[in-house]
Order: sequence, then C-alpha cells, then structure tokens
Amino acid sequence: MKKFIKNSSAISDVMGEVLMTTISVIMLSSIAVFVFSYDGAADVPHTQVKGWMNAQNETIYLENSGGEFIDTESFEIAVNINENRSTYSSSQIYANLGNRSVWELGDIIEINTFGEWGIDIKEGDEINVYLIDIPSKEIIQNLKISSEYLEASNWTAP
Repeated sequence: MKKFIKNSSAISDVMGEVLMTTISVIMLSSIAVFVFSYDGAADVPHTQVKGWMNAQNETIYLENSGGEFIDTESFEIAVNINENRSTYSSSQIYANLGNRSVWELGDIIEINTFGEWGIDIKEGDEINVYLIDIPSKEIIQNLKISSEYLEASNWTAP
C-alpha cells in the first residue's frame, strides 16, 4: 500500500492534460461568444427619392420613386434651409402619409416649412434634405432641393 501511495508520477501528466483542456475550452468559448454575438452590418434601406419645392406654397415635396419601401417608424427627415436645421420626425411622417406605416413607391411627403418650423422658403434658397435611418443612424439619401424639378416636369403642385 505504501508503494502505491508513493508512486504518483502520472499525476502531473494528468493534471497537465486537464489544465490544457480547460484553457482550450475557455478560449474557444470566448471566441464563440464574440462570433455569435455579432449582429452583422446595419441594414440600411436603399431607395430613390425625388425632391422639389414650391416657394409659393412654402412646401417641400419628397416622392419615393424607386427602391425599397421604408418603414415610417425607422426613419426621419432632417432639412437644412439656408443653414437652419429642422427635423421632421417619424410620427410626423406617419401622419403625413395618412397614418400608414410604410412609405411606398409613388407616395409623396409634403412638408409645409412655414407651418412646421416657421421658415419661409424662396426661389433660390439652399435646401438640403437628409433621410436618416434611425436604427443605424446612417443617411439613406441626401437631396439638394430646388424648384427645377417642378419646372422641368410640368408637374403642378397640389
């Protein structure tokens, strides 16, 4: 029995294997946590929007003219008129589209700048419109608005 207790040379080999296995499992599990917790790139909708203005009505028009439909809860519109920035929220977009939750192809958003923000627009004003995806905080599209589209298309404002 004493011989059995004194002969413990294999214990260090077994303990070494247990420690190596433990370290490997911990490393692989930490790598797995990083890999599986990655959500991927933000899914920003791709769409084509046409924009124009009518200075007489003090209104900006934005038409969804192609691409994906956009969920009204997931985007907002930032408008920069002569260096004055204003925001048109997702709830305002929802109401503007007749309480529909999707901005579909051919739908037009009309923003009366004086009624919304108290800003008069005139012919020749510098108006930049940014469609912003709220979840990713990315710009969907950047538009420079003028009255040229209205004149070029012979379209009459409603």
